[in-house]
Amino acid sequence: MGEKFEKINARTMTTAIGLPIILFVVYLGGLIYYLCVALIAIFSFWEIWLVVKHQDYHPSLILGIASTLFFLFSKTLSELFNDLKLVFTMLFFLITLEHFFMKTKKHSTINIALTLFVAIYIGHLLSFLIETRELVNGKTLVIFSLFTTWANDVAAYLVGINFGKKHPFPYISPNKTLEGALAGLLCGGLCALAFYTLIPLKISLLFILGLIAALSGQIGDLFESLIKRNFGVKDSGNLLPGLSGVLDCIDGCLFSVPILYYAFLALLK
Repeated sequence: MGEKFEKINARTMTTAIGLPIILFVVYLGGLIYYLCVALIAIFSFWEIWLVVKHQDYHPSLILGIASTLFFLFSKTLSELFNDLKLVFTMLFFLITLEHFFMKTKKHSTINIALTLFVAIYIGHLLSFLIETRELVNGKTLVIFSLFTTWANDVAAYLVGINFGKKHPFPYISPNKTLEGALAGLLCGGLCALAFYTLIPLKISLLFILGLIAALSGQIGDLFESLIKRNFGVKDSGNLLPGLSGVLDCIDGCLFSVPILYYAFLALLK
C-alpha cells in the first residue's frame, strides 16, 4: 500500500512540474517547440534501443536517430530537397552498410529492420505533433490532444490500481484493467468538453473526439507494452520519477495525435 501511494505521489510531482513547461513550449511554438519534439524523439529512440539490446539485438543508434529525425521533419525537408526518396534511400544504404562492419553479425537483418521500424514508429508518428501545431488554432489543438490522452491515462491508472479486477490483456500488460480502461474513456470524453469555448465544434463532437483520443491512446499504450513484453523489460526507462521513461509518457500520444490530426482536418474546415 505504501509503495502504491509513493508511486502516485511521484507521478503527481513529475506531472505538476512538467505540465506547465509543456504548456509553455506548446504556446511558444516555433524553433523551441521543434527542438523539444526532436529531443523527445531522440530520447524515445534511445530508450527502445536500450530495450531491444536486452535481448542481444543491436539496431543502429546514430543512423537510427538520423532516420527518426528524417521522418519527424519530412515535411520541412521536402521544402529543402526535391527528392526525399533519394535521402531515405541513402539512409537505408548507410544503415545496411554499417551492419557489414559491426563486430556483432548476429541478427543483422533483424537489426536493420528494427532500426527502420523504430524510426518510423517514433519519427513518423511524432511528426503529427508538428503538423497539428501548424494548423489554424494549432496550439489549442495540440493541448487538446495531449490533455485528453493524458487525462485518460491518469484516470485509467488511478481507477485500475484501486478498483481494477478484470485484466483483458494479461500477456501484453497485466496491470491494465477493464475498469481502468472504461474510466479512461469517460474521463477523456468529459475532459474534451473543457475546450467547448476554444474549439468551434458541437459539444457532442468534442465528446466523441475525447473518446477517440482516449481509445487510441490506450491502444498506443498497449502497443508499447507489447514491445516491452517481447523484449522482456517492464519500463522503457527511468528518466521521469513515477512515469518511467519518455516513451512511457508519449506512447498513447503516438497513436492519438495522428488520428486527431485527421479528425481536425475533416471537421475544422
